[in-house]
Amino acid sequence: MLHYKKFKHYSSCILISVCCFLGHAQNEDDAPLLQELKKNIPDTTRLNIYFKLSTVYTFTDPEKKFYYANKSRILADQLGIDTLVVHGYIDMGISHGIRNSTDSAIFYFSKAYKRAKQNNNISGMARALGSIGYAYDRLDNKEEAIKNILQALELYKQINYKKGINQCYVNLGSLYYDIEQYKVAESYFKLALQTAIKAKDEKGIAHGNFTLGNTYKELKQFQKAREHYNKGLELAHKLKNDNEIALSSWGLGQVDAIEGNYNKALERFQLSLKINRQIKNEYHKDAVLISIADAYVKLKKFKEAEPYIMEAYENAVKTNFLVVLSKTLPLIVEINKEQGKFEKALEYQTKLIKVIEDLESEKTTNEVVLADFDRIRSENNNLLKDNSQITAKNTSYVKTIFITSVLLLLVVVLLVLYYRRNKEKKAINDLLQHQKEEIANVNTELEILNKEMIVQNDELEQLNKVKNKFFSIVSHDLRSPLATLKMLFELYRRGELNESELAELLSKLEDTIYDTAVFLDNLLEWSKSQLEGMVVKPTLFDVKEQVDANIRLLDSQIKLKELRVENTDNDPAIAFADPNMINVVIRNLISNAVKFCNPQDAITIKSEINDQRIVLSIRDTGPGIAEKDLDKLFNLEHTITTSNTGEKGHQIGLVLCKDMVEQNNGFIRVESKLGEGTTFYIELPSNNRFI
Repeated sequence: MLHYKKFKHYSSCILISVCCFLGHAQNEDDAPLLQELKKNIPDTTRLNIYFKLSTVYTFTDPEKKFYYANKSRILADQLGIDTLVVHGYIDMGISHGIRNSTDSAIFYFSKAYKRAKQNNNISGMARALGSIGYAYDRLDNKEEAIKNILQALELYKQINYKKGINQCYVNLGSLYYDIEQYKVAESYFKLALQTAIKAKDEKGIAHGNFTLGNTYKELKQFQKAREHYNKGLELAHKLKNDNEIALSSWGLGQVDAIEGNYNKALERFQLSLKINRQIKNEYHKDAVLISIADAYVKLKKFKEAEPYIMEAYENAVKTNFLVVLSKTLPLIVEINKEQGKFEKALEYQTKLIKVIEDLESEKTTNEVVLADFDRIRSENNNLLKDNSQITAKNTSYVKTIFITSVLLLLVVVLLVLYYRRNKEKKAINDLLQHQKEEIANVNTELEILNKEMIVQNDELEQLNKVKNKFFSIVSHDLRSPLATLKMLFELYRRGELNESELAELLSKLEDTIYDTAVFLDNLLEWSKSQLEGMVVKPTLFDVKEQVDANIRLLDSQIKLKELRVENTDNDPAIAFADPNMINVVIRNLISNAVKFCNPQDAITIKSEINDQRIVLSIRDTGPGIAEKDLDKLFNLEHTITTSNTGEKGHQIGLVLCKDMVEQNNGFIRVESKLGEGTTFYIELPSNNRFI
């Protein structure tokens, strides 16, 4: 069976070096960024675009990645941003790593480490060491790779960078997994999982379960492998993480195949393949294609296996991925043999021999590169020895320097004495200046306190005015209906009214009590807003639904007066405001329209979008309002207005409407002519751009 570790070079690259941004590199378009570079922009903005372009070209054009990484490094150096200089060197190394120029990659990673060390940039040092570990892994020098990643781990622990620590655990586990030290790999993968659990990193937990599943699969602890794969799969579904779903499904399919349940394995492989095609994960797609082909071969279904293995093979040919070619060709040879296609089998057998020779050649090249690294290290050590000899020669000059220093010291003593005298004078001047500044600060504080007292007095006066207005309105507008009710009960108690007369008068008084209750609601809302301030909680809601709800609420009054009420909107009218406040506004305006209309009059409500704002209009064919009274409608010069049918209206409702609409970044206005009717317009934002 195919194992995940068989593609170790590519996976190490992803894990160690570019895992933090490759997901974005393939999706972002370079055209807008290149267009932005042509503009006259600040250097900091230009630097940011260089880094974005370096990321964009990671897979599509590594040479361009190197070009923009180098541009960003140079500009960062000019701006004195050392952390981004380190970032640029690492990106340049990654570019060479992707192109298999591992020696050049190590060169730039080492420069990144040296620059980070000069500025005590621990995070940069750790990232550079992790990248060097990646390069040594590409050279199959696991010992050096592990050594560098362990150093990176210690640095990340110093700054308590959880994500870096966890990534080092994963990378160390992957390296030990590659050299088949599965128990050691298990310990590191467990540490990574524990770290992710503590950090509540659900994505890390899902991937940690996948890596442990792989490890237990290799240790032939298949039950444990299934448990971890299933945990990872469950969490991946919760997170809707297609990549982890594909990985965990593939892992479960491998366990099924090992246990001989090839049909179940194929179901899981097909799911993994479908997801990898959707997310365009070419590397993992090839691994799954080989797994499917291998399962069909085990089932002796060679014809079904052929298209899958050929797709993986063709992809590997395009990318010259020797490891994948070495896994596809044996299966192709076997499939052709079993189908009696011996010439094709021989052709692919020849290609397999060539791939194996290329792999051996690559291994030899890596060994040569490692030897060169050792030679360079040796030369550096010799340079250090030469430097020590030069230091020893310099000792002979110390005596001369000492004598000169003594003379200079005498001069310095004289200068110090002179300096002390001047310093004493300066101290006295500084003390006087400090006292002057303290006096100025005290005066400033007194001025601030005085201003605060003035503001507080203004607020108290405003609160007093609100209180007086409140009691004035209450005493004026509540006294009449309460007095009427009191008189009615006294007449009934004295026997001057019988039951039928009382019922008739109570029926007439009912509308007055209802109007008074509505007035009290509006009055309390207005008073609360004046004393405490309105708390606006805007959200998207359908104005049409609120209009319909309020029409239903007033249905009995509408039918009683035989009014024609029409909401002309068929489609939703979405506004962005506080729905409770706007509901109060709509209720007040429709209630007023119903109250002041003559029997059989019409009320028309409609809304329209005007420059991304909703304009709601409520028009009635009632008696209208005199032009001289229009300007007073929204002022708190309290009066009671009586309709043609004897119903009373309280202007406090309109004042409340105006406050609530304006608090929601809207406007309210009215148009009216005597004898023709009245139209109220409410304008509200249709989205949160206007709040």
